[in-house]
Amino acid sequence: MIGMKYESIKTAILTFLVLSSIVLTWTLWTYQPEYKDIEANDDLVEEVTENIKRDTSQIIKPSKILYHIEGGHFGTFNEIELNRVMKEIRLWEITDIQNITHTVQEAGLADFLSQNGHVEIDFPDPFPLQLYKSFLNINDKEHSLISFDRFIIDVNSEDRGEGIVYFVSTGDNLVYEGRVESRLTKDFRRTFYTTATRYPEQIEYKLSETNSIYLPKDTTEVNHYEYFLDALDINIFVKRLFTNPNLVKSDRLTTGEVHTDGTRLLRVYNNEKYIEFINPTRMNGKQANTTTDLIQTSIDFVNEHVGWTDDYRFFSWNKESEATVFKLYIKNIPVFSSRKGLADITQQWENNEIVEYAHPSINLQIGLPPVVNYLPKGEKVMESITSMRDFNPELLDSVTVAYEMVEKEDNSQFVSLQPIWSYRYNGSWLKVEIKDGDLGGHEDGLE
Repeated sequence: MIGMKYESIKTAILTFLVLSSIVLTWTLWTYQPEYKDIEANDDLVEEVTENIKRDTSQIIKPSKILYHIEGGHFGTFNEIELNRVMKEIRLWEITDIQNITHTVQEAGLADFLSQNGHVEIDFPDPFPLQLYKSFLNINDKEHSLISFDRFIIDVNSEDRGEGIVYFVSTGDNLVYEGRVESRLTKDFRRTFYTTATRYPEQIEYKLSETNSIYLPKDTTEVNHYEYFLDALDINIFVKRLFTNPNLVKSDRLTTGEVHTDGTRLLRVYNNEKYIEFINPTRMNGKQANTTTDLIQTSIDFVNEHVGWTDDYRFFSWNKESEATVFKLYIKNIPVFSSRKGLADITQQWENNEIVEYAHPSINLQIGLPPVVNYLPKGEKVMESITSMRDFNPELLDSVTVAYEMVEKEDNSQFVSLQPIWSYRYNGSWLKVEIKDGDLGGHEDGLE
């Protein structure tokens, strides 16, 4: 009897184990983890099914803000702080714009900018007043085509019962005055100006009567980043850049790919990680007329042709050659690379037609935890720059914190963004090589 009970218990246990095994096996067979599918390809491919569009105000953004307070200067390039300021002034109505250049010429533009009570918002390159309307409420129709690279708020003007702002072109030595309600500059003074001494103190380095450089008195803390690169789907470029993609013939080369419809050409440089679109039928030599609204036209073109696959911003343009450059930014810091095409979206226009378009074929994806770096104080930077042979202060027009993008030697799918000091001299961007225990003047060209 006991033996029969034992056998029954054993049978029940075995049956339970068999059923459990069946259930577990079924679960393992049918389980589907929520992973992103990866195509059988050599590279991970970022799927871009629609153009990544941005408003003009997201592309044209300030690079730095300076507060001139009783002989002292305080500034920051912190993106959060700049966004706070731009949000505050976005709704100001600016009226009665007029040229007052003649009133500041005697004192000099540099001294005018640094006057007590002036708040200086700097942009990387001058651009037409018309485009300032994308982020400012400007009531003006007469001066739309005049370009400026600084916007000045005079917080002391409310003492005179009026609110005054200025648009300044440092390159052309132009100053235009505008008016706002005095309560607006009063509120700005209370909210921003009176607390600005918390920002890093800046030292003025006067280069000429019209230009001064402001650099931090102390070292600057900047994060060092590393990113994994994703390759963009080249077929998206083909679909967006050719009128009839079905007519496009493609060839694979050892260095990349070539796509053509018999007239236009799309080159893919795999190693350099960028694409170049060429429209040779439009390259017939310059005509009398040039592309109107070049910067806005270039922004619209990118919006309709794959788009802003990373945080690219307006960086520079040349009206005569009809060229525009939109640079990659990280935390409001421009990114340079010695490799062509890796950190810029560039365009060349003729007679309102695109003739060349270059766009990175990668974007930044997974980032490793940042590491804090400290860049040398401004005094050391200026010592290095001015010690170059035959240095001409009139050829130096900008010095900024930047990133240099460097590919990993052991893995080209990873890049390092290394903090550097960069400066524009005689129209070219160069870097100051920072060495351990030394700051030697070392000129390297940057793109």
